[in-house]
Amino acid sequence: MDNAFSVAQIKSILTNPVYIGKVRYDVRRDWNEKRRNNINPNPIVADGKHEAIIPEELWEQVQFMISQKNGKPARIYDGEYPLTGILKCPQCGAGMVISRTTNRNKDGSKQKLTYYACGNWKNKGTTVCHSNMVRVEKANTFVYNQLDKLLSDEKFFKEVVGRVNREHRILKENAIKERGVQEKNLEKIKVRQQRNHELYEDSEISREEFLTRREELNRQLCELREKQTETSMVILEEGKKEIPKETIREILKNFSRILPSDIDRTIRKRLLHLLISEITIDQHRNIDSIKLKLSDELIQFLQGYGGTPPDGAPSVFMFRELGIKTMDLELVLS
Repeated sequence: MDNAFSVAQIKSILTNPVYIGKVRYDVRRDWNEKRRNNINPNPIVADGKHEAIIPEELWEQVQFMISQKNGKPARIYDGEYPLTGILKCPQCGAGMVISRTTNRNKDGSKQKLTYYACGNWKNKGTTVCHSNMVRVEKANTFVYNQLDKLLSDEKFFKEVVGRVNREHRILKENAIKERGVQEKNLEKIKVRQQRNHELYEDSEISREEFLTRREELNRQLCELREKQTETSMVILEEGKKEIPKETIREILKNFSRILPSDIDRTIRKRLLHLLISEITIDQHRNIDSIKLKLSDELIQFLQGYGGTPPDGAPSVFMFRELGIKTMDLELVLS
C-alpha cells in the first residue's frame, strides 16, 4: 500500500521520454514568476546513450491520448459539494472526493448519482482502499441539520465558551499565582538589604563585603522587577484575549443564520471548511463525529455578514478545536 502509484505519478511516468531512449534537461529551474513545483513546460529533450524499452510509436500514441484529455476537468471544486476534503474515509482516513455513477431504471431511463468517495480509492484504486461511498444529498442534509442543532443548543454554547477561554484562563491564573510568589521574594530581598545595612553600621562586616552584598542584592532586585513586569503583561494580555460570552453567542447565531440562507454555494463551502476541521463516518457509513474549529478567519467572515461584536470585544479569537460527538444520530442510506 505504501508503494501504490497515484494518478499523477502514473502520468509522470507515461510522459517521461526516458523510456524511449531520450533524456531531458532543464526540467526544474528557478523562475521569476510562481510556477507549480518549478516545472519547465518546455525542457530540452535529446537522444540518450541508453536503449529504449518502449517503441517510440507506442509512446507517441500515449502522448496523443493524454493530450485529448487535457483541459477536461475530472472534478468539480465549487461549493456544490461542500464536504469534500473534510469528510474522512472510515477505512484509511483520506479526504472524501466526488464520484459519479449512472444507474439504469426499470423503464430504461438513466439516473446519475453523486457520492462522496474515498480519495485514495479514486486516485490509487482498490489496492489502497475501497470506495466507501456516501450519497451527497443525504450527507449534506444530515450535516446541515446537525450543525443547526448544535449551534442553537445551550449546553453546546456553554461548552464552547468554556473551551475557548480555558487556556487563557489557566495562563492568567498561573500568572496571578506567580505574581504572589514574586511579591514574597521581593519582601525577602528588601529584608536582606536592610539587614546588610545594619551589619555594616554595626561594623560586623567590612565595607568591601557590604558593597559586594549590596551589588548582588540590587542585581536580584532588578531581575525580580523585570519578571514582575512580564507577569503583569501576561495577566493583562490573557485577560484581553478571553472572549465574552455574548460575542461567542453572536458568532454562533450568525453561522446558524447564514448556512441555510440563499448564499453563493462557494461561500457556503468556504464557511463549512472554516468551521469544520473534519467529519468522520463509521464502517456502516453513518456520520460518527463532527470536529469543529473556531478561528480568527471564521469570526472575521461572520462579522462581515452582519455580525457585530459587543463593545469592548477583542478582535483576536485564538484557534480552538472542539470534538462534537453525534454517535446517537444516524445517516440513513438507501
